[in-house]
This record gives sequence, structure tokens and C-alpha cells, in this order.
Amino acid sequence: MIFVDESGNPDLSSKSKSLYPYYSIGFVYCKNPSQLRTDLKRILKRSHERDRYPPDITELKFYLPMSQLIWLGYEKRELDEYVAKLPIVRRKSLEAICKDAANIFAAVLIKHKALSTWTSERIGNYLFAQTLILDIMNNISPQYPPLILYDPGRLSPSKTDEFKQYLNGKDNYFERMGIKQYDGRLPDPQERASHIEPGIWAADLVAGAFKTRWGAGVADSRDFSRGRSVPRCLIHVDPIID
Repeated sequence: MIFVDESGNPDLSSKSKSLYPYYSIGFVYCKNPSQLRTDLKRILKRSHERDRYPPDITELKFYLPMSQLIWLGYEKRELDEYVAKLPIVRRKSLEAICKDAANIFAAVLIKHKALSTWTSERIGNYLFAQTLILDIMNNISPQYPPLILYDPGRLSPSKTDEFKQYLNGKDNYFERMGIKQYDGRLPDPQERASHIEPGIWAADLVAGAFKTRWGAGVADSRDFSRGRSVPRCLIHVDPIID
């Protein structure tokens, strides 16, 4: 099973590129995700019990959803306290992911080098497809096609169908070009709301961690979780979209 989520906004407006220069997608591959789900649920429960994480947020995220928390009535003092405690929650979550996942992948887009004529939807689809087919499926070469679960938050229902057609087209194209190294057809990704799937939490944490590390000038995957080794971790950087 492959879980996918993104961090940041693929928008290429001048303001967005200035404020948010990187956009990333995290991929977490588990042969059996049951332990990952159990561990992340336990971390969330304990983080709530120890007042390390907002009780109204029922999923683990690398970044707190500040707009949502403000709308829910959290005061600045409370938000500052949760932000200060967030590194503890991140560390425990990332250590669990490193322990339970078979493979971890991330794709990071350097937005100021991308073609400004591309839409945010096109960039998101491109980065998802290129990384999934060339860097993940070719890498893991599974005996049976894995289930792919992702949070469709950036796509409307109509755009979701177009995205799946685009992904299938890429899969067929790479096969004709002889670039595809795995057997069989790439399965259609399945939408899954993030709040009910801890595997999506894991992908969000991976995407956020790599985006933050890359922005800090640290691109070494070994630095993913306080220097702990990451199981076959791969980071793919797309500096230019063409």
C-alpha cells in the first residue's frame, strides 16, 4: 500500500513563490500498514492526553492548521504553546514511520525554477505521476500492484477523474518508451479522507519534513529523523518543469 500527501501549495504566483518557495509530496510504502496505523493513532492519543497537540485536531500533521484552530477559537497563547510542543510530536511520529514503513519517498519542487505558465493542478499531477512511476514503482517493483491512497484535497471531483486519466496516460507512455521497469498496469489511486487514514498522516509528515529540511539547506535523507536511518528512502527534486 502506498500513501500519498502533499505539503505546501503548488501555486506559482510571485507572492506564493516568495512566501512558499517549495512544494513537496510525500509517499509512504507499507507492505502491511497495520502497525503504522496503530503506532500513529497511539501517538495522537498520547499527544492529546499530555496536551502536546490540539484536542480538536484528530489527525497528525507536520504543520498545525492554524486557520482552522483560530476559527475554532484558540487564542494566540494556546497556539504558541502547541507550536512549541510540536517538534516532540513530529519526532515521535517520524520515528514510528521510519520503523514501520518499508520505503519512504519524497518529491520536492523548487518553485522559482518551474515554468510559470504551468497551473498548480498540472504541476501537482506531474510531480505525483513522475515520482510514483519512475522513482517508486520502478524502485519497489512489487509482485502485485499496490493500493494507492491519497487525500484528494487539491482536486475537485471532475479534476480527480482527469488526474487518473493523466496518470494512466503517463504509465502507458513510459511503457512504450521502455522506461517502465515493473510489470502490470498502474492501479488507479483511491481517494481517502485524511482524518480517517493514519497512512495519509504519515505521508503528510514525510512531505512536511522534507520540505522543511530542503528549505533549511539539508537535503540528505539520513537527516530525515534526527539522523536515524530511513528504510530505502529516496528524495527526488524537480528543479525545473519542462
